[in-house]
Amino acid sequence: MKKSIKKLSLSTRTIEGDLRTFFESEDSLPSDASEVDAQPAINLEGALKLFDDLREGRRGILEPARESRWTHPSVVGLREADPVSWVISRARQLVLKSIERGWLGPPYNPFALAEMEGIKLLPTEEVLDAETRSDSAEHFTIRFNPQRPVARMRYSIAHELGHYLFPDCAAATRSRATHTQMKADDWQLESLCNMAAAEILMPSGAFREELSIKPTIKLVLELRRKYLVSCEAVVNRLMRLSAYPCVGFIARLNAATSRYFVEYRIPSVGLKEKLSIGRGHVLPRSSRASKCLAIGAEQCEEARWISSGGPWIVEYLGISPNPSETFPRVLALASPYADTPPHVDEPLMLVKGNALEPTGAEAKLLLQVVNDQAQIWGGGFAKQVRARWPRAQAEFRQWAYGRRNLKLGNIHWVDLREDLTLVSLVAQHGFGKPTSGPRLRYGALFSALEKVSQLARERDAAVHMPHIGTGEAGGNWEIIRGIIEETLVSQGVKVTIYDLTDRTADAPRQPSIGFPKGLADEVM
Repeated sequence: MKKSIKKLSLSTRTIEGDLRTFFESEDSLPSDASEVDAQPAINLEGALKLFDDLREGRRGILEPARESRWTHPSVVGLREADPVSWVISRARQLVLKSIERGWLGPPYNPFALAEMEGIKLLPTEEVLDAETRSDSAEHFTIRFNPQRPVARMRYSIAHELGHYLFPDCAAATRSRATHTQMKADDWQLESLCNMAAAEILMPSGAFREELSIKPTIKLVLELRRKYLVSCEAVVNRLMRLSAYPCVGFIARLNAATSRYFVEYRIPSVGLKEKLSIGRGHVLPRSSRASKCLAIGAEQCEEARWISSGGPWIVEYLGISPNPSETFPRVLALASPYADTPPHVDEPLMLVKGNALEPTGAEAKLLLQVVNDQAQIWGGGFAKQVRARWPRAQAEFRQWAYGRRNLKLGNIHWVDLREDLTLVSLVAQHGFGKPTSGPRLRYGALFSALEKVSQLARERDAAVHMPHIGTGEAGGNWEIIRGIIEETLVSQGVKVTIYDLTDRTADAPRQPSIGFPKGLADEVM
């Protein structure tokens, strides 16, 4: 491991809610301190400390000493300095590869995804939730309990797919472990698999239309039904991407004091104000959280205890309790009270016009997608770029000579003028009419746009582009737009997309094939 201080990758900076998923699951958190004492083999304090370290790293840098806290053999065996980024990247690549093969949503079907990977699914009541086994030829089978609630079953299958991503998965039987089943540092592997599960059930680009509107309990419930996931998972994902200033938190009742306290909180990326409310914060007795005595119960109040800057509107929802607890936990969404809604920038601008003439006086990056075989831009928008800026084509050809740099996910840039830089994204496999599926590789596009995001922030530049990846590459614009918003917009990069024609493209829904019989139509 390098001894120098290392900056967090983009993926790691966005996992504030994901690592906590392990502690928010319905069977993982201890109900009180005595239960922690009864399970000394599980380093829960170490888990919480690691979470807080990573959370603080989201705002700055992560020191190597903190990275070394990973001790589980399966995690150490990765030989990765950043296992969090590794597992999110692997899950994302699995999802995007499967989307190229026709796996779509929402809801995103983890049963179908497992079958596409050649994994056998075996329903059995012999397991609590699910487990993954392998034979001598490393043919995997996921055994799952069909009697569990649909959302839990889906999450368990996605969790097992997280285990499947690890190179040593075949070495032993893997399972979604409960708090009482875990030993030593099992929590590390389980938390990483939960991150993978969140990425599978709510892939990059989820909640595209919800980024600039106020998150509400009604919206959370709608998204829960749309994606067939828990309300907590929705809030974690939504807060990481929402441009609206707000904060979500989970509260639990302390039976000894009859007071509710904050179990954890998730601020939105649009929240600039620093709040005193955090883990362990005790809610005032007047809080309407105490009125949510049943799962599904809703309350709303004007609260002045969240911030000294003025009143906030807080919505509450009763959700499932932790094991051995009687009273439901309470999910809350809080936002500053305002007579008029605060101004929230649109996630991206869609304009009529020619991308060859990008507008604005600020520094600009103009994007185009190129393939991984041709050194000459011969079609579509790239052909127009070649005619307009022949020097850019010449420099790209020199860079791509011998195809040594023409690898999917790479980018090349050349300054066209003082305020304009052309960036070529290697995200298309081959050229010509595809024989099956799109030539665009969504995973490569994601990787390339992550590099663009870093370049844009380094240069304080806005990003401009046509509808990249939808021409000869054959990509689905709804998926592409979601990737753009995940990699660029959520990181504060301004994006303008140009089009000479009107476009309306709705991604097809995921068919129910792959669900066990009867589950596809079950209403949660």
